[in-house]
Amino acid sequence: MKNTFIYLSIIALVTIFSCKKEAVIDGGVSDPHVNMTTYDFLKSHPQHLFDTTLMIIDKAGLKDKVNSAGTFFVPTNYSIRNFLLAKQNEWRKKDERLNFNLDSLFKYYPQKMLQDTMSVYLFSDRIVRDNLTESGTMFQTQEPATKLLVTLEKSTSGDYLEDGIISQGPKLLYLTKIYGERDVMKNGSLSDPSGKASLNDTKLICQTSGIISTTGIIHVLNNQHIWAFRR
Repeated sequence: MKNTFIYLSIIALVTIFSCKKEAVIDGGVSDPHVNMTTYDFLKSHPQHLFDTTLMIIDKAGLKDKVNSAGTFFVPTNYSIRNFLLAKQNEWRKKDERLNFNLDSLFKYYPQKMLQDTMSVYLFSDRIVRDNLTESGTMFQTQEPATKLLVTLEKSTSGDYLEDGIISQGPKLLYLTKIYGERDVMKNGSLSDPSGKASLNDTKLICQTSGIISTTGIIHVLNNQHIWAFRR
């Protein structure tokens, strides 16, 4: 059963509606087209994986922008939850009784801040797998001060290989925010050339990529991502 599941993942027949905390990472979808807008696609998810994300989009007044963007790298509910927990932990260093939830976010983050934060995930370009490389391309986000790196990299994990059936891993999509200089491989791991850990890049894998709505391209970020690229 496990081998069959891996095989189906690699030939891109894994469902695009994965919603577990430890999400399946696939190399694309068999038929990428969905006959609805980007917003409606997110809203229609059967396990409601994007409900909290959509609440922020609505509060920020970004529905039309989401539907007019060339590409949306979508943070899931888990990413928002990770952010809220991080903020709560920060607050509780001062007072352990304090909570930080979605109501707190909407209370303390004005609409412009919500717009700017979510716009980091929106791109005017149509970013599709066919035009990407392992070395990557920097793309301007719809937040004017932010550019992000998009790469398409071959998986080196043996989990995707099957003797006699699959000899090469899939190519997976990554979104990276660069701090300082781009990380380089050193002693078997990526780190900033300066050696400062605070300047290490934030590199995110997409759990699903290449969905084509009637209004743009959708790539879904992994559930471990912390919204707003908080570290």
